[in-house]
Amino acid sequence: MYACIAAIWWGMPQPLFFNEIKFIPSLEVAMHRGVWSFFVLFLSLLFLKGISDFINLFKSIRNIIILTITSLLIATNWLGFIYAVSIDKVQDASLGYFLTPMISITLGYLILKENLNLKKVISVSLMLIACLILFSTSNTFPFLALLIGTTWGIYGLLRKQIQVSPATGLLFESGLISLFAVPYLIYLNFENIGFFSLNFNYISIMLFFTGIVTIIPLFFFNLGLRHTTLGLAGVLFYIAPSFHFITSVFILNEYMEVQKLIAFIIIWIAVSIFIYDAVLTSKLSRVKFDN
Repeated sequence: MYACIAAIWWGMPQPLFFNEIKFIPSLEVAMHRGVWSFFVLFLSLLFLKGISDFINLFKSIRNIIILTITSLLIATNWLGFIYAVSIDKVQDASLGYFLTPMISITLGYLILKENLNLKKVISVSLMLIACLILFSTSNTFPFLALLIGTTWGIYGLLRKQIQVSPATGLLFESGLISLFAVPYLIYLNFENIGFFSLNFNYISIMLFFTGIVTIIPLFFFNLGLRHTTLGLAGVLFYIAPSFHFITSVFILNEYMEVQKLIAFIIIWIAVSIFIYDAVLTSKLSRVKFDN
């Protein structure tokens, strides 16, 4: 449920939101996204008395190292997605997120030793076929798709390795991004080339809300990772790029080729197989536990 909430939010509200401010340079938007995410999270944890968990985080060098890496991954992922929206390539971003679950399943099998039975092998094989179809329909090398898919897949793997609450981890990640973002945004303001101002106009309000639209799905995604396998969370994540396709075609009026529609259908068949296997495995585990 948590993973689905995150995926639906990423799939429709988020691309529509960033489409409204696509005239702003992608790097500037990404920097605001980091700063305001940190601001919103810090106030939330302060209100909920969760700052102590954040302070305790610095007692573990391993956690700090991993979260530093995930900070770089999430910042790169944000920049890639925002840029894709700004150049009317939401379907390219969608392709990247279509790649992510396949990466997550593979990493879960190779590194976390998560089981990969016949149904899962069939599911992953269908996903691979669909992704190859999507790649073959692209006129140029899908650099954005690979960037978005790879960074997000590795991000999920690393976050699953540490016992840190979603809010605490996100606060560290956005805080580290802010260390670089704040000087950059101050420079833009000093040179009078930035879009944010303290007049609370429409653009400034939208830039502030980049933090809100970012924190909500990330929080639910990381919460979902703590209650499911990396592979299943990755497959459920296919909801996001599916909604990306729907949003790009029916709302943003991007053209969808027939080959992409075929790949879309194949992917959902693969998703259905994997989810069926996961549910069946879960029921069998409960039966064994009850006995």
